Amino acid sequence: MIFIKRTKRLDYTVYPVLSKHQPRESNRSVKGETLMNISVDGNLSENFVAADFFNYIILLESSNPSMKALENWVRNEPGGAKQSHAAEFACSLKGQSTEWKKQEEKTRRAIKQVVKWDITKENPLGAVVLPQADCIVTLYYLELVSKDHNMYINLLKKLLSLLKIGGHLILMALINISYYTVGQHKFAALKCNEEFIQKALTEAGCSILSSETHKRDFKSLLSDYEAITYFVCCKEKAV
Repeated sequence: MIFIKRTKRLDYTVYPVLSKHQPRESNRSVKGETLMNISVDGNLSENFVAADFFNYIILLESSNPSMKALENWVRNEPGGAKQSHAAEFACSLKGQSTEWKKQEEKTRRAIKQVVKWDITKENPLGAVVLPQADCIVTLYYLELVSKDHNMYINLLKKLLSLLKIGGHLILMALINISYYTVGQHKFAALKCNEEFIQKALTEAGCSILSSETHKRDFKSLLSDYEAITYFVCCKEKAV
């Protein structure tokens, strides 16, 4: 997202979580066959990391233009957003920055589906039936699309209904954001603090394995979030 200052430590929180060589986040291994990812801007960054650990990646996307751009990228067709910088960065974390083209192709092979996630519907997937995931990754999503805290919790529960019992949720969030800007347009966001997110995760049937918060260290008029936080959770029960 253009209004978030990108740093190696924060953008790739998913790397130490998923990496077999850096299991610092939990003594429980985050792995499996199927991973689902949902974001608001069609960013593929975390998928270049996930493709090293999951063979079946499903992208959930609410925006039709973003869906089309993602599908074009996966098929290597015109109209796909350029992702080479993200692939190169992901490879640099492994000390293989020159292998980014191979990582792009590996990620294309791993992404099996791009599916519409329509939050205006009671069932956001509509008639689509998906296999339950071993891991769900969601970055800066719920606080940007939810109108109130009840909607946040409801959407979180719907996402977690797609996750297996014992599966893992990796959630990154913008703390106390009230607005963000894209181009010339300003959008409202839902203010959420860490305590609310912790409570929502517990209410949705998750146990929190680890979390970390980093205070914002720069100023920008593009958004007003105070910090970035992430949670690594295990789904203990269906609710």
